[in-house]
Amino acid sequence: MSKRMSRLPFHALTIPLLLAVAGCTQGRDGMIAFQSNRDGNFEIYTMSASGADQRRLTENLSNDIAPTWSPDGARIAFASDRDGTWDIYTMRPDGGDLKQLTKGAGTNTAPSWAPAGDKILFISTREAINGDVYRMNADGSGTERLTADSLVKDSPFLTADGKMLIVTLNTKGRYAIASIALSGKMMTRLTSADHNDSAPVLSDGGGEIMFVSDRDGHLQVYSMTLTGGNQTRLTTDGVDERTPSYTATPGVILVAKKGGICQITLSTKKESVLSFKGDYAPAWHTR
Repeated sequence: MSKRMSRLPFHALTIPLLLAVAGCTQGRDGMIAFQSNRDGNFEIYTMSASGADQRRLTENLSNDIAPTWSPDGARIAFASDRDGTWDIYTMRPDGGDLKQLTKGAGTNTAPSWAPAGDKILFISTREAINGDVYRMNADGSGTERLTADSLVKDSPFLTADGKMLIVTLNTKGRYAIASIALSGKMMTRLTSADHNDSAPVLSDGGGEIMFVSDRDGHLQVYSMTLTGGNQTRLTTDGVDERTPSYTATPGVILVAKKGGICQITLSTKKESVLSFKGDYAPAWHTR
């Protein structure tokens, strides 16, 4: 039987998130969760920091994408269309104890964990076709809508102090990164509308955002402060790079490129290919 490939949301190939392991063999410097279409449709996998011990965690005829790890590494949240619509699920790092958190209310994608690990943010079209940011308890209860405007949003995450959302905006096909204050709902664009910026991810310390931009012709990795200052290009290879992730080692990042996942040492530009079978959206966690 051929595997069903329904239309994937924007962040399936361009937007990111974190990881770790209970019941899995842990790499010396952590574990990486990622999505791969190596078997015909997107499924969730893990591997060690070196790229070894690659394990498939999900297996169905639909698509499982955008893995993101709880801060303590006990759960992986992801989006799946296995029930005919996109919903948010969680599971243990060994693929067990699957729980469906959303059901029957629009399209639900792009999960990310709140810093305390007690809540999950996501994008949903349940009340607006453009999609807004929602937050729910880690068990799927207590869902609340955090934004209500006409802008298309993706890849939400909450800053370390819990006061600000960082999102990707889609304005007539042009992507930009913005912050939204939860108090007063004030939105501030952090990047220009003159090019495409997406896939924001917050550093462990919470003071820096890493993202991708095509401002120099190809999608390359950049960093900036939480207020949009000090925008700095980190990679220079001229090949499209997507879904960056911080690692436990300062100055070492993960990116998806050419259907694989690479580790890049920024100071030397040295790259190590960790996987290369249609793999995207790497996410790192150290315990």
